[in-house]
Amino acid sequence: MKNPVIIITAVVILVISFFVYTETSFFVKGYVKVKDGMSVLVGPALKGVSTAASGVGYVFQTYFNLVGAKKENYELKRHVEDLQVQNQKLADMERENKRLKNILAFMQQSSNTLIAARVTGEDLKNWYKCIIVDKGKNAGLKEKMTVVTARGLVGQIVEVHQWHSKVMVINDTNSSVDVFLEGKNTRGILEGTGQTTLRLKYVRKTDEAEIGDKLVTSGKDGVYPKGLLVGIITSVVSKRAGIFADIDVMPYNDFKKLDEVMIVKK
Repeated sequence: MKNPVIIITAVVILVISFFVYTETSFFVKGYVKVKDGMSVLVGPALKGVSTAASGVGYVFQTYFNLVGAKKENYELKRHVEDLQVQNQKLADMERENKRLKNILAFMQQSSNTLIAARVTGEDLKNWYKCIIVDKGKNAGLKEKMTVVTARGLVGQIVEVHQWHSKVMVINDTNSSVDVFLEGKNTRGILEGTGQTTLRLKYVRKTDEAEIGDKLVTSGKDGVYPKGLLVGIITSVVSKRAGIFADIDVMPYNDFKKLDEVMIVKK
């Protein structure tokens, strides 16, 4: 025996099909009402789903845009860093060329009295504060020869070997240089302090000495020739007890950054 549910279902389907086919008014009106009701109920839900889908699409699009922008920023940053490195190299080359030109011009002016040498290191074990240069007895160097750069006085040779020499710089505590103030009659003794600055001693408070005055070798100490630039006054204190002023001097050369020097033969 067949299942009664199946038979009833088949009959209902046939009846509905008949009404739809014959366009029976009351059935069509009911169908329209049901369809409208379903639209009212389902419409907001479908709109919500569409809005959510649009939101998800926007999020993904924004994400991809951010990823692209981040990559572009990274590439731009690398490009800027490369340009900065190249600019730094150009600046270093320009300073090197300028320094070499100054040395060349200085040597051309005194080609018969100067020997060029390269600084190869510092002597940290010596009693003196020394730098080491790559010239020695092989180049005719001797002790007490003056060492200079295009900027000014460096010091004097204190030890000579066959292929290198040691130079005591003027900021060593054992160094003293007889100097005068350029354009003035004031003289004094410039002594090393072991620090960055030097100390100008035996200048009376009544003598002419001002910040910015340039110091030049006097040639009266029997070591350094006359007329070499040494440094510039950076501080003058006259308020302390005694007849002499306390004067600090900044040397023209930075002794920790020397690459090349010249040795005065005479």
